[in-house]
Amino acid sequence: MSALISESPGPGSAVYRLKSGREALGARLALIDAAEVSIDIQSYLIRYDIAGNLLSNHLIAAARRGVRVRLLMDDALTPGSDDGLTVLDGHESIEVRVFNPFPRYRSRLLSFLLNFNLLNRRMHNKSFTVDNAVTIVGGRNIADEYYQTSETAEFLDEDLLGIGNVADKVSQSFDEFWNAREACPVNDLRPPLSDDRTREVIDRARAVIAEPRAQHYIDTLDVDFAERIVAGGIQLNHAAVDVVYDQPEKIRSFSRKSATRTSIYLQQLVTGAGQEVVIVSPYFVPQRRGVDFLSALVNKGVRVVVITNSLASTNHSSVHAAYARYRKPLLRQGVELYELSSRLLDESGLAIAGQKLTLHSKLAIVDGSKAFVGSFNLDPRSLFLNTEMGLGVECAPLAQEIVEAVLHSIPSLGYRLGMTGRSRLTWTREVEGATTVYRSEPETRFLRRVTTRLLGLLPIESQM
Repeated sequence: MSALISESPGPGSAVYRLKSGREALGARLALIDAAEVSIDIQSYLIRYDIAGNLLSNHLIAAARRGVRVRLLMDDALTPGSDDGLTVLDGHESIEVRVFNPFPRYRSRLLSFLLNFNLLNRRMHNKSFTVDNAVTIVGGRNIADEYYQTSETAEFLDEDLLGIGNVADKVSQSFDEFWNAREACPVNDLRPPLSDDRTREVIDRARAVIAEPRAQHYIDTLDVDFAERIVAGGIQLNHAAVDVVYDQPEKIRSFSRKSATRTSIYLQQLVTGAGQEVVIVSPYFVPQRRGVDFLSALVNKGVRVVVITNSLASTNHSSVHAAYARYRKPLLRQGVELYELSSRLLDESGLAIAGQKLTLHSKLAIVDGSKAFVGSFNLDPRSLFLNTEMGLGVECAPLAQEIVEAVLHSIPSLGYRLGMTGRSRLTWTREVEGATTVYRSEPETRFLRRVTTRLLGLLPIESQM
């Protein structure tokens, strides 16, 4: 680890793009194993699948070496994870807190209905910091689909690894949330597990890791890459980096009029574009003000490209329903609109059976010189309800690397939307030199299309 830290650019920062799920998990595990003092992890969700159990096992090993481990989880999606979090919290050097918790003495649904305004607001931040010196910030949660571990689903996502001043600022952000009144120790929410239940949880975790599929995944992790990270053998981009995050108090603010740190930063970043803006958002609900904002950019000569999920690839049909009504207005204004296919293709162009792609990256690249990578979706939920964070990086080589990777993948992974003379939507895809045009939502069945249209009639856009 000392070799990596020695690469720190004095008072500045340096960043590295983690290009795949395997790199992202390999980097996290390597940094945990190299930790000497502390590990701070902030996440929206954790699942005790292969990725979650691998990470937990490495955290326990670090704790046994005397490393202080702090794990801060949002409570929206913790059902099924409480036992695992409680077991982790039982280690002397590990402390687990849950943000904006649901009461455990009644059903979550009833609690949600009785206190909707508060419990509908979530901590969506994701950060991973070791020794207050190295950090990872992006869109990945702790679950198989984010790390190319799942056999059925793959979430395309982005992380940036950073050292130097950026790590200091992410640590400050973590401490703000850790010490917020909404961060509740997990052992305050439920009684300790019995010895039998603890052994059962541990045995179940060991069984998951012992599965052939898990062992194969472990064997195929890029060990050399992980070792290079710790040894300082990766090519870092020295850059000016802004750590942008909403304050925890956003959870308690029920105003929908006041802008927050992250949204203000993004607006200013994109407004400054002179040539090109590429926006990647899995959940894209621009509303009328967003359409007007992007239209103004096009009108001043800026190329605007938006990439989001198709109906087939999204994991939230209700969000797609809210987004769908803005496709034609955006296209009419000259915005280039692309939607991700749900099908992962092999080298011959054939779909890989059982694998469903879902876009989860949250990016904005401006003029090929500035990039924002984080947890922020361009939707009302990120704007007004959830806390978010990300890194704003002024670095042409990194920004160009990201935008080239994104735009290069469009022909094989996505559809370009257009309109016929009758204002009917079309979806065009190019694979292996062949062009196919679709006149209804590709890769979907009639029932899902109808259901999604009905969802679009409900007055729930503000919650998306």
